[in-house]
Amino acid sequence: MRKSASLLIAGFVVLCAVAVISAQGGNGWQIPPAGRGEQSPLKPTPDVLKKGKSVFGSRCQKCHGPEGKGNGPESDPDEPAADLTDGSRAAANPDGVLFYKIWNGRKSPKMPAFKTDLAKDEIWSVVEYIKTLRKPA
Repeated sequence: MRKSASLLIAGFVVLCAVAVISAQGGNGWQIPPAGRGEQSPLKPTPDVLKKGKSVFGSRCQKCHGPEGKGNGPESDPDEPAADLTDGSRAAANPDGVLFYKIWNGRKSPKMPAFKTDLAKDEIWSVVEYIKTLRKPA
Protein backbone atom coordinates (compact mmCIF):
# COMPACT_ATOMS: atom_id res chain seq x y z
CA MET A 1 0.00 0.00 0.00
CA ARG A 2 2.81 2.45 0.86
CA LYS A 3 4.57 1.79 -2.44
CA SER A 4 1.45 2.58 -4.46
CA ALA A 5 0.82 5.73 -2.39
CA SER A 6 4.41 6.85 -3.02
CA LEU A 7 4.02 6.24 -6.74
CA LEU A 8 0.76 8.16 -6.75
CA ILE A 9 2.36 11.12 -4.98
CA ALA A 10 5.39 11.05 -7.30
CA GLY A 11 3.06 10.99 -10.31
CA PHE A 12 1.08 13.92 -8.95
CA VAL A 13 4.29 15.95 -8.41
CA VAL A 14 5.42 15.27 -11.99
CA LEU A 15 1.98 16.21 -13.32
CA CYS A 16 2.06 19.49 -11.35
CA ALA A 17 5.53 20.31 -12.67
CA VAL A 18 4.40 19.70 -16.25
CA ALA A 19 1.34 21.91 -15.71
CA VAL A 20 3.48 24.76 -14.35
CA ILE A 21 5.94 24.51 -17.24
CA SER A 22 3.09 24.43 -19.76
CA ALA A 23 1.41 27.44 -18.16
CA GLN A 24 4.66 29.36 -18.41
CA GLY A 25 5.00 28.61 -22.09
CA GLY A 26 7.84 26.11 -21.61
CA ASN A 27 11.54 26.78 -21.64
CA GLY A 28 11.30 29.17 -18.70
CA TRP A 29 9.06 31.70 -20.42
CA GLN A 30 6.22 33.12 -18.32
CA ILE A 31 3.31 33.46 -20.71
CA PRO A 32 -0.10 33.93 -19.06
CA PRO A 33 -2.75 31.51 -20.38
CA ALA A 34 -4.52 34.27 -22.34
CA GLY A 35 -1.23 35.90 -23.37
CA ARG A 36 -0.53 33.68 -26.35
CA GLY A 37 -3.60 34.91 -28.19
CA GLU A 38 -3.15 38.56 -27.25
CA GLN A 39 -2.93 40.86 -30.26
CA SER A 40 -0.85 43.99 -30.51
CA PRO A 41 -2.97 47.06 -29.84
CA LEU A 42 -0.75 49.01 -32.24
CA LYS A 43 -0.83 49.16 -36.01
CA PRO A 44 2.50 48.97 -37.85
CA THR A 45 2.43 52.61 -38.91
CA PRO A 46 5.69 54.35 -39.87
CA ASP A 47 5.74 56.14 -36.48
CA VAL A 48 5.19 52.92 -34.50
CA LEU A 49 7.88 51.09 -36.50
CA LYS A 50 10.29 54.00 -36.06
CA LYS A 51 9.72 53.92 -32.29
CA GLY A 52 10.07 50.12 -32.22
CA LYS A 53 13.30 50.27 -34.20
CA SER A 54 14.67 52.92 -31.84
CA VAL A 55 13.83 50.90 -28.71
CA PHE A 56 15.20 47.75 -30.39
CA GLY A 57 18.43 49.62 -31.20
CA SER A 58 18.91 50.79 -27.63
CA ARG A 59 17.71 47.70 -25.73
CA CYS A 60 17.76 44.60 -27.95
CA GLN A 61 20.42 45.05 -30.60
CA LYS A 62 23.34 44.36 -28.27
CA CYS A 63 22.25 40.69 -28.07
CA HIS A 64 20.02 40.18 -31.12
CA GLY A 65 22.26 42.17 -33.49
CA PRO A 66 21.36 45.09 -35.75
CA GLU A 67 19.41 42.84 -38.14
CA GLY A 68 17.88 40.65 -35.37
CA LYS A 69 19.90 37.54 -36.28
CA GLY A 70 20.97 36.78 -32.68
CA ASN A 71 24.56 37.73 -33.38
CA GLY A 72 24.96 40.88 -31.29
CA PRO A 73 28.22 41.50 -29.41
CA GLU A 74 26.65 40.58 -26.04
CA SER A 75 24.95 37.40 -27.28
CA ASP A 76 26.23 34.37 -25.38
CA PRO A 77 27.97 32.06 -27.88
CA ASP A 78 26.90 29.01 -25.84
CA GLU A 79 23.26 30.13 -25.69
CA PRO A 80 22.88 32.73 -28.45
CA ALA A 81 20.04 35.21 -28.57
CA ALA A 82 17.10 34.20 -30.76
CA ASP A 83 17.30 34.80 -34.50
CA LEU A 84 14.31 37.10 -34.91
CA THR A 85 14.55 36.89 -38.71
CA ASP A 86 13.62 33.19 -38.77
CA GLY A 87 10.13 33.23 -40.27
CA SER A 88 9.58 29.57 -39.43
CA ARG A 89 9.38 30.59 -35.76
CA ALA A 90 6.56 33.10 -36.34
CA ALA A 91 3.77 30.62 -35.57
CA ALA A 92 5.35 29.81 -32.19
CA ASN A 93 5.85 33.51 -31.44
CA PRO A 94 2.65 35.44 -32.15
CA ASP A 95 2.18 38.97 -30.81
CA GLY A 96 1.28 38.01 -27.24
CA VAL A 97 4.15 35.56 -26.87
CA LEU A 98 6.66 38.13 -28.14
CA PHE A 99 5.23 40.73 -25.77
CA TYR A 100 5.46 38.49 -22.70
CA LYS A 101 8.94 37.25 -23.60
CA ILE A 102 10.14 40.84 -23.70
CA TRP A 103 8.07 41.79 -20.62
CA ASN A 104 9.15 38.89 -18.39
CA GLY A 105 12.50 37.76 -19.82
CA ARG A 106 14.08 34.57 -18.49
CA LYS A 107 17.32 33.36 -16.93
CA SER A 108 18.58 30.81 -19.46
CA PRO A 109 19.36 31.61 -22.10
CA LYS A 110 19.69 35.06 -20.66
CA MET A 111 16.96 37.48 -21.70
CA PRO A 112 16.38 40.49 -19.47
CA ALA A 113 12.88 41.43 -18.37
CA PHE A 114 11.92 44.90 -19.52
CA LYS A 115 8.70 45.33 -17.53
CA THR A 116 10.38 47.78 -15.16
CA ASP A 117 12.29 49.65 -17.88
CA LEU A 118 9.82 50.04 -20.72
CA ALA A 119 6.18 51.06 -21.00
CA LYS A 120 3.78 48.55 -22.52
CA ASP A 121 3.37 50.65 -25.67
CA GLU A 122 7.16 50.67 -26.12
CA ILE A 123 7.22 46.88 -25.92
CA TRP A 124 4.31 46.62 -28.35
CA SER A 125 6.19 48.91 -30.76
CA VAL A 126 9.18 46.54 -30.53
CA VAL A 127 6.84 43.61 -31.25
CA GLU A 128 5.62 45.39 -34.39
CA TYR A 129 9.21 46.13 -35.43
CA ILE A 130 10.36 42.53 -34.81
CA LYS A 131 7.62 41.29 -37.12
CA THR A 132 9.18 43.34 -39.95
CA LEU A 133 12.50 41.51 -39.45
CA ARG A 134 11.01 38.07 -40.18
CA LYS A 135 11.97 36.47 -43.45
CA PRO A 136 9.42 34.17 -45.15
CA ALA A 137 9.63 30.58 -43.94
